[in-house]
Amino acid sequence: MSQHPQAALEIQRRRRHWRQWPWGPIALGLALLSVSGVFAIGMLFGAGMRPSSAGGPVVNLLPFVIALAVAEVLTISAGLFAAVLGWRLNRGRVTAALAMVLLSLWVGILLHDLL
Repeated sequence: MSQHPQAALEIQRRRRHWRQWPWGPIALGLALLSVSGVFAIGMLFGAGMRPSSAGGPVVNLLPFVIALAVAEVLTISAGLFAAVLGWRLNRGRVTAALAMVLLSLWVGILLHDLL
């Protein structure tokens, strides 16, 4: 490797630019996005509770439930990942801790309802 030391440092700095992102607020935003899935869950629950004599076409809700479950898993895992990065890189520790608490409560509620 015969690169100039300054060029090597510049390449390394560009490669690790994600370390400077505000991971704590990102984690909090993902946690709030995940918790806002309650609205979608409520809408699906309400759509599934209509009487059978209501008439009209019957809508299959299974694809919507699967899409919501995948979205919840992705936002929860991304929020946990961002909270850990925010805590370890010292990029918004307070918001990362708040996001971790919010996500753990939300996962607890979801698992309590499933089990």
